[in-house]
Amino acid sequence: MQYTLSLTTRMMTIAGLCLLLLCALLFLLGVEIGKRISSPAEGAAPAAALSATQPSSAPGGEAASPPVAKP
Repeated sequence: MQYTLSLTTRMMTIAGLCLLLLCALLFLLGVEIGKRISSPAEGAAPAAALSATQPSSAPGGEAASPPVAKP
């Protein structure tokens, strides 16, 4: 049994477009990861603002527990 493979112009065009698409997606993934790594303080700011608006004691005279940051 013998297989014959041929790379036509159409197949080369499709392969080139897939390669360009893969590179673009990897670049965009790197940009998104860079945004998340470079600004960790933005995620902590809403939690600090939320804790400032909560009352200092819970109903019933018990002290309120501090807010827990979610990952």
